[in-house]
Amino acid sequence: MPQRILHHHLPKEVVLSYVHLHHVQETSDKDQQEATTGAKLIKQLAKKYLDETVTEFVSVKNEKPKAFIKGHEVSVSFSHTKLGISAAISKSLTVGCDIELCNRTVSPALISRMRCPFEGENLYKHAEPIQIWTLKEASLKMIGTGLRKPMNSVTITMLEDSLFDVDFGNGKRAKICSFQHKNHWISICYQK
Repeated sequence: MPQRILHHHLPKEVVLSYVHLHHVQETSDKDQQEATTGAKLIKQLAKKYLDETVTEFVSVKNEKPKAFIKGHEVSVSFSHTKLGISAAISKSLTVGCDIELCNRTVSPALISRMRCPFEGENLYKHAEPIQIWTLKEASLKMIGTGLRKPMNSVTITMLEDSLFDVDFGNGKRAKICSFQHKNHWISICYQK
């Protein structure tokens, strides 16, 4: 059974978990395999930590996954690496989750493309490039666009060591909790 990850910057309304993947069987449809393992973890989290049963789970390529409990939609998000999966579920907050291996490198050209013109130097001086990637991707997953919207369209501001603010440029803002866990960066974006 998946264990809940608690963090002082993660609201109690968000249930977050990480599961190590011991053996991943290569398939012709990687997206379908990831959707299946993501749905399974979301269902386990709902049962164990919300004392609820996910009655329907819908995962369509290039769309934010949807889960329903007793006919009401709950916010869910999950992300994979070759070594693990992280998933988040909330009944009251909208969530977006991203996970990347800590040792993954991000090229200077990609860092330049990720950077929003409104972001100060502080973020890029104090956060690892792969962490910034997870901050941006978690934000875009929360709003449902994923990487179909450019990473430089959101402005990330570091508030504390593991707490960030994201401005979507349309008057909407959210918070992001980002930290290292089991050789991964995990970022969870959340808003009311």
